Amino acid sequence: MVTGQTPRKPKPKRWGLRTLAFLALALASVLTSSILSQRGGDIPLTTLGVLVGLAGAAYCSFRGLKDFRWLPRD
Repeated sequence: MVTGQTPRKPKPKRWGLRTLAFLALALASVLTSSILSQRGGDIPLTTLGVLVGLAGAAYCSFRGLKDFRWLPRD
């Protein structure tokens, strides 16, 4: 550490952006599934994408709220 400089605070994690990314994954999976079902095909991977997207968004939302101290801590 250089003398005379104060240590930097760690950057806050951007839980909101992570939540949006997971929701975008879920939306893309739903749209892909819709397009494929109109053409007569179906891929189980789209169902997995929806589940991962919604679960990830729920986790990131919870962690984001917890970091802002809106929820009680342990």
